[in-house]
Amino acid sequence: MPIQLTMEKRVNLGSRESRRLRRAGSLPGVIYGQGSDISIKIEQIEFMSKIGYSKSLGIVELNVEGEILKSIIKEVQWDTLTDKPVHLDFQQVSDDQLVTVPIPIKLAGIPLGVSIEGGILDHSMHELEVTVRAADIPSEISFDVAGLNLGDRLHLSDVDLPEGLTVDFAFDPVIAGVIAPKALLVKEEEEEEGTEEEAAEGGEDSSEE
Repeated sequence: MPIQLTMEKRVNLGSRESRRLRRAGSLPGVIYGQGSDISIKIEQIEFMSKIGYSKSLGIVELNVEGEILKSIIKEVQWDTLTDKPVHLDFQQVSDDQLVTVPIPIKLAGIPLGVSIEGGILDHSMHELEVTVRAADIPSEISFDVAGLNLGDRLHLSDVDLPEGLTVDFAFDPVIAGVIAPKALLVKEEEEEEGTEEEAAEGGEDSSEE
């Protein structure tokens, strides 16, 4: 069952009214529709208890004074000081409508480069923007990293996406990689310096002969 939010239409608009709503414990917002937009207000406690900081929720049903509208969350504006929401944007959709949304990335498995070679898993990319039917929006995308060795990187072009999802391959970001810990890097640098010094000393000895 989709999450359902109950809200009311806003009659009074403007920044002053928005501030008044926030002081009263409500959030201003807009539902961008297929023809006309609707200005709304919703209790902050309801939004935070049902949505909160979740990023991918699929379709969210909006109960606007008894009328049910299917939507996705287009944007949530946050107060940088209080980390509380200050404005909500919803996009009205149909089940078959193609939408572009960010989906959280989950990494599955323990890389060989971590379990055997002592490396550190670097999770570089935490969400992926995909185009998908509104009714099929996944809560997350999982990528297997168990086969990564020390120094390996998993690029977007290396993975198979779930059926029905498409992405823009104009760029090929790194999703994850296995990097050497700082202590190992320092040791390798010291070993390289030692090898260079031995080679230099060997060259000096041969010249004296």
